[in-house]
Amino acid sequence: MRRDVPGIPECSRKDPHGCHYEIKYVTGKSEGDLATDIISVIGKDKKNIAFGCGYNQEEPADAPPSSVDGILGLASFIEVTHQIKSLFSKGKGVLYVGDFNPPSRGVTWVPMRESLFYYSPGLAELFIDKQPIRGNPTFEAVFDSGTTYTFVPAQIYNELVSKVRGTLSESSLVEVKGRALPLCWKGKRPFRSVNDVKNQFKALSLKITHASSTSNLDIPPQNYLIVEEDGKTCLAIRDASSDPVMKELNFILIGAVTMQDLFVIYNNESKQLGWVRAQCDKAQELESVIDSRL
Repeated sequence: MRRDVPGIPECSRKDPHGCHYEIKYVTGKSEGDLATDIISVIGKDKKNIAFGCGYNQEEPADAPPSSVDGILGLASFIEVTHQIKSLFSKGKGVLYVGDFNPPSRGVTWVPMRESLFYYSPGLAELFIDKQPIRGNPTFEAVFDSGTTYTFVPAQIYNELVSKVRGTLSESSLVEVKGRALPLCWKGKRPFRSVNDVKNQFKALSLKITHASSTSNLDIPPQNYLIVEEDGKTCLAIRDASSDPVMKELNFILIGAVTMQDLFVIYNNESKQLGWVRAQCDKAQELESVIDSRL
């Protein structure tokens, strides 16, 4: 999308003042026209930035209607950070509205796999309580904060559920069906938050392979469980094959639930992905420094 701006060969020369775009995501599609506007950052030169003005957003059939238009593309190579790079901060590819530096210590860095649509750190294997899933197949992992739940292929999901149930064999939790998720548990009293129940579950992790080395993405219980309104706790990892949109998924999709309190850095300039645990609820307030003519 970033290359398809008026006056660039990828755009139709029949309409030099407009350029249609259509971008497909894992869970939907955005369609609209590109526009350009001068965006200035305090202390920096003004730049002419292209962005998408969406008029047709397709969501999954079971998703609530979206009221979002005028989408600013931030996904992989179809995004605005290729145009403005590190103007806002030293975040190396993360678009910050304000001055903010990522943590200088403890960040796990991995090479970013080449992909037009997704941010991927590489191939991954799923572990529970430091033990591999039986017959553990390897799938590409993808970060997608725009998807609420984490999705895994059926081969992984079925074995994961079996392992989770096994770790709860001595627990007083009762397995029930949730309102939105198929696998939930209730206790003697309704849970107010995941903190009330997280100690009864084991941690997960993804062993990510890149080139000749490996890295781990730890997933504590609070990053794969949610609490429903009636006080049940549910597994927020879903079987991709049971979802009409995700059924053809052949990779591990790391959704927003699993990215809670995880500071993820998308460094498009250096082709790197990074992550580190962070207390996001205590993050400093950022002051907007964008000035636009829109």
